[in-house]
Amino acid sequence: MTGNAATPVVITTDLDRTLIFSRRASEQLGGGLPADPVESSGTRDAAGELSRAAKDALLALPGNVMVCVATSRTLARLARLRLPFAAAYSIAANGGVVLSGAEPDPEWAALIARLLATVAPAAQVRAVIADRATASATHGGAGWLQRLGEDDEMCCVATIDRQRLDDQLFADLAAQCGTLGWRVSLTGHKLYAFPAGFGKEHAAAYVAEKVARETGARPLLLAAGDAEHDRLMLAGADVAWVPAGSELAARADKEFVVTKRPGHAAAAQIASEWLTISLA
Repeated sequence: MTGNAATPVVITTDLDRTLIFSRRASEQLGGGLPADPVESSGTRDAAGELSRAAKDALLALPGNVMVCVATSRTLARLARLRLPFAAAYSIAANGGVVLSGAEPDPEWAALIARLLATVAPAAQVRAVIADRATASATHGGAGWLQRLGEDDEMCCVATIDRQRLDDQLFADLAAQCGTLGWRVSLTGHKLYAFPAGFGKEHAAAYVAEKVARETGARPLLLAAGDAEHDRLMLAGADVAWVPAGSELAARADKEFVVTKRPGHAAAAQIASEWLTISLA
């Protein structure tokens, strides 16, 4: 804190295509700025980068500000990142994990363990995705499944060809996963399945309540995100930003601030406005 009168601020931000961008994403979206790699693995074109302008603004945030990254990445994929700022809290697996510093929050972990006990194991969901893709190809359909992600009990992710996965195939897949207690969604060229009841918004609310208890004051809530996974988290914030050119910007509600430019330029604008608000 920067004094007794300083209001705590919690910034809950998505990472990929909100704060960090791969070179491939930058080429697609535009808004390029000088940026440095922050991801330790993956191809050069696919690894995440953070713009220097956004980094400078983040490093200038005052001590009453707590950054909480909120990602659909699994813990393993989150661990690939080396962000040049301290994240007081982190949300991974679309709300399945809350980290306090580098350690899992035990209260949240216990809640999620109870939720996972009510749904089918992730291995069954992965099998459904693989079987549906195989059946589609066997019956003359296009091969829409390109790659299944790594095993994870809280998340199933697949890289797909969006043009080849038609609405009916997706609806059938979603219905079958729904019977297992899992919710399926599409974001760009990724298909995600999470246990029903997961959501960044729930984890973000938990972090905000925890900060309020720790500081004795309701924090000002700032948030940013680019996809439907982020919408409810953004709606729960006092001020929320959406990058131009993103999936969510095309149908963002009026209470969300849509940046002037896409890509790294969007992240730089968002981080700069976080700094301005935090210093006000």
